[in-house]
Amino acid sequence: MVDLFGKKKLEDRISELEEAIAVQEREKEELVRTLQKREEKIKRLTSANQEANLALKAMEQKTATMVASSPEKTETERPKARLPEAWMPDNRELDLLIQRLQGFRSPREDLLVYAFPGSLPKDADIPPQIRRVAMEIKSQRGGIIIYCPQLFALQFIPPFPIKERISWEGSSFQLSWIEEMMNTPALVVSAHAGSTFLGVALSREGFAVNEKVESQVKEKHSKGGWSQKRFERLREEDIKNHLDAVQEKLAGLQSKYGSIVKYAVLGGEEGLIRQIAPSISLPLVERRLKRHDEKYPDSLLREVYGFKCYRIDINVIEAERSNAI
Repeated sequence: MVDLFGKKKLEDRISELEEAIAVQEREKEELVRTLQKREEKIKRLTSANQEANLALKAMEQKTATMVASSPEKTETERPKARLPEAWMPDNRELDLLIQRLQGFRSPREDLLVYAFPGSLPKDADIPPQIRRVAMEIKSQRGGIIIYCPQLFALQFIPPFPIKERISWEGSSFQLSWIEEMMNTPALVVSAHAGSTFLGVALSREGFAVNEKVESQVKEKHSKGGWSQKRFERLREEDIKNHLDAVQEKLAGLQSKYGSIVKYAVLGGEEGLIRQIAPSISLPLVERRLKRHDEKYPDSLLREVYGFKCYRIDINVIEAERSNAI
């Protein structure tokens, strides 16, 4: 049958329009829901903003009250410098760090190396911002400061004491002190009740000779009464016998290698250290040495020859300098 009046086309068009209207209705409903959510969010944010403003105002009033009641600070007062984080690189990391430092060149000849014994002196000839931070780093062995203006500042705590104050500035870093300490011969004593390690290291590469003194020493216990006193007396006798054996071996090592080694590095249990120290005729360096583990022989060498490193934040220094200007 022929559609003379185009009824079919009209019906199809009506269906298309109805479908379009349905889509628009759904979009309208979605927009209404979105607007409602936005209005709710605006209300929550407005409320939160009001609460924050009230809290901020209360804090400002409290701060103003505290400032008014606190004594005035003098112009010379400054906040205490924050101690930078420390790390102890292993041999490979230290070698790589030194290699990179040796590669630095400055046409201005302003690369600074400053070594000092004990604590950093207040009159140290280094930038004041670095001096203020470095003075917070305490070590009886002194320190070595390496400074490249506008790039970095490092402070090394050496394994052996710095003997004199030395300052060097030039187109490259003078790092011979660090390399020299890596090859410093040392007598090492790691004293622990019942097991004491004695060794002679000609450098950080290993022990030329080592001995381990082992003996039976009773463990501590917490029981009281006469049994406790008797036990402690027996334990003291065990420790004395152990110390006698240690000092006998120590005397032999000092006699044979005393003219070679530069320092005696002593660590371990404090009570044993105090009794062993008087029998050592070499310059003494006390360190925290763990009980020697034969499975990890290099760990003791790392404790003896390790450099503790601090990185001083140049960004903070430059910011302080800008504020001062």
